[in-house]
Amino acid sequence: MSVRTPSRLLAALAVHSRIRPSFVALAEIDEAGAVARTCTYATLQAEVSRLATLLIRSAQAGDAIIAIMPAGIAAATCCLAAIAAGVRWVGLDARAAPREVLAIAQRAHATLAIVQDAPAARQAFAGVLPILELDSAPGRPPDVQVRQAPVPGAVVLATSGTTARPKLALRESPALDADADTVVGGLSLTAADCVLLSTPLSHSYGIDMLVASITAGSALHILPRFEIAALLRQLSECVTVLPGVPFIFEALARAAPGGSSRLRLAVSAGAALPEPIRSAFIAHWRLPVGNLYGASELGTVAIHFPSPALPTPPGYIGQAIGGARFRIVDPSDAKSTLPFGQEGHLAVRAPSMLTGYLDEPTPLIDGFFLTGDLARMDADGWVEITGRLKHLIDLGGHKVNPLEIEAELLSHPEIADCAVVALAASQTRSRLRALIVPRRPDGPLTTEDLRAFLRPRLATGKIPRIFEFVQSLPRSPTGKLLRDKC
Repeated sequence: MSVRTPSRLLAALAVHSRIRPSFVALAEIDEAGAVARTCTYATLQAEVSRLATLLIRSAQAGDAIIAIMPAGIAAATCCLAAIAAGVRWVGLDARAAPREVLAIAQRAHATLAIVQDAPAARQAFAGVLPILELDSAPGRPPDVQVRQAPVPGAVVLATSGTTARPKLALRESPALDADADTVVGGLSLTAADCVLLSTPLSHSYGIDMLVASITAGSALHILPRFEIAALLRQLSECVTVLPGVPFIFEALARAAPGGSSRLRLAVSAGAALPEPIRSAFIAHWRLPVGNLYGASELGTVAIHFPSPALPTPPGYIGQAIGGARFRIVDPSDAKSTLPFGQEGHLAVRAPSMLTGYLDEPTPLIDGFFLTGDLARMDADGWVEITGRLKHLIDLGGHKVNPLEIEAELLSHPEIADCAVVALAASQTRSRLRALIVPRRPDGPLTTEDLRAFLRPRLATGKIPRIFEFVQSLPRSPTGKLLRDKC
């Protein structure tokens, strides 16, 4: 890495640990919604220094460190420590399948692994990568004074991509600082706020909220997995800012508030929030919900709060913020900018964007990233997202690429052809449906056989709920799969 700008994120952490040492920086929330464990700003600063010392001793500057751990204090601390140590933090969900973990570690050229509560990943790394064992005692002072590495570290985010494998987006320290500033400003975060995080820290949305909360001095409460009872309790007790995805707001729209709430702001990301759900949420909670637009490659680049008096389409994201710039380009010729009001491919340039993909070309045109989203923009820069160029499937805020699942299915010796498509479960959630063409009509394939075949290869959420055995798939004369006819 060539950028030598000190991390403003870590500078903010140092300031908060000095002037607000006993204030909660991070908290883990249990399934009932109670605070299971907390970490103050002083403790977080000490633990980041301690882990940075371990990383500096165990890896070289610029090395990739793959971390497989559940969302929580340890994962957040390790991410910050990697930035301090000048290494690349590749965070993966603890539920990731061993094959996925090994493939990403290889592509990122990881030299070290950190594994917590992921026995399958630990076993997969045996004899492949050294595993750094972390002393779990928080707050123990480092045995040497740690200074920030000359070049701060970075995060690598595995995206849903548009090919059969996830892309690996490198976001360096200056981009993370810019992202933090954008979210802090867009959500008006202060040290008085408590932010509830229910998305993994391996996702861009989780990283956005982590860096913004630490920069602002807010408390970040981490919910390892979505439980409506836990969410309601947190909203009734302490949370002031709720970043969520559409299925969370769908659940809250059906659940009346459990008493008084300090919630002042809610914002939805990941997919367009259907207007009936937005209206039902507002009716129950007496609070507007905004739209946040971003990506693993970009960080957050737009936040818009619709006015009740001026209804807007579900995909309306407002104007670019945080120094970002938007263009609408011709989908067939990205160098050609389209007139205002015409639908086209959204291209974005922002201080928070990626440096590039690790092992493949980055789709940049004049420094603008091609998002894969269809959009319209008016003369004042207000943007509406109208669709996707590719067929990613949104499973309640987690996007899945059907090509990745199809590639695994086609490696089965008894499968001749297959397609994975969405099956609507509600207005905001889909399930996966796989159409399977067996090589032998009377072959031995069963649904349970296929699930067992996929379990070691894919995360649980990527395994289709429904398998249908068919004689053929609808294809065009040129052989292109007609997904809308499946």
